[in-house]
Amino acid sequence: MNLRTLTLPLAATAGLAALVALDAGTAAGLCGRLLPVLAFAAGMSVTVNLAARARLFEWAVAALDRSVGRREIVLAGFLSLCVVATMFLSLDTTAVMLTPLAAVLCRRFGFNPVALPLAVIWIANLASLPLPVSNLTNLLALGADAFTSARDYRATAAAPAAAGIAVALAASYLVRLRHRSTPTATLTATEEVPTRPTAALAVVAATLLFLLTPVPYWATSTIAAVAIWLTTEKSARPGPASLIPWNALLLTTAVSAAATLVLTLGGEVVVKQALGDATGPATAASGALAANLLNNIPAYFALEPATEGAVETLALLIGVNFGPVVTPWASLATLLWADQLKRAGINAPWKQFVGYGLLVAPAAIVAALATLG
Repeated sequence: MNLRTLTLPLAATAGLAALVALDAGTAAGLCGRLLPVLAFAAGMSVTVNLAARARLFEWAVAALDRSVGRREIVLAGFLSLCVVATMFLSLDTTAVMLTPLAAVLCRRFGFNPVALPLAVIWIANLASLPLPVSNLTNLLALGADAFTSARDYRATAAAPAAAGIAVALAASYLVRLRHRSTPTATLTATEEVPTRPTAALAVVAATLLFLLTPVPYWATSTIAAVAIWLTTEKSARPGPASLIPWNALLLTTAVSAAATLVLTLGGEVVVKQALGDATGPATAASGALAANLLNNIPAYFALEPATEGAVETLALLIGVNFGPVVTPWASLATLLWADQLKRAGINAPWKQFVGYGLLVAPAAIVAALATLG
């Protein structure tokens, strides 16, 4: 094991250790908020990775292809699948699981290899507000007691979330029109059609239903992970550790500890003074800017002390959820998306990502804020 491999574990450990030494109570509070979030991410990662190995998502797209066959309807169905996956399985799940399917669709139907991947990452970020489980930042806000319950969160976020999804879908179709004349890959639709993975389908369907119930989200994901593990053939399941995104979890821990450490050392006072009288638009803009400069998780932690009540907290979430479509490091989902594109043999369209993101992010934020009144 080399130093590069140890960087994230050491950073996470050092950040938490420093926070414990400075203020054990604050460290305990951070761990209490992060552990359920990380447990959920780990459980869902195991679930969706085993579902992907069972070819559940490929089967779904193939079934859509067989049932409709028309290019435009297939595209609409795929974009809808991205929205649903983001809402119920989180934006990181969409980035990891549906980006490879976008590559398959580009080859199968001749969709543009720039436009469709951009649509995936836009939807992943802009559709990540409707439910607490859609984004780690939402779960953090729920854990901060800004909302009285998950139902309260869903009701408050409903209109802004719908606005974000609308902007994402509109941008997806507009960019496709913009790149319609760009040469696209071609491939006859001869890929093997997988058989229906009944067990994986049942587990994922049950998981989606239970995420809408009062059952704790981390318990649902953990039970789902165990269930799909037990129903997967031994020959088809790797070691469970390989199914968990350790780097993502360690990075989240490290940056969250660092942000909390800075706030504890006096940063909270500075933030409150800077944004004490800020309106919703200013809070959202600050969240978007901080996310693109740093990352959306530490951006949320840094600005959370300046928010009071559900509406202000939601404005911050609009900024840190919708803003990270400009710089490659602003959202972990974007980094996962780029990695999946590389594995599929497609170069991440960074020039278009940044250029279009400068238009898409403000449009989504303005549209969402308009629904808050």
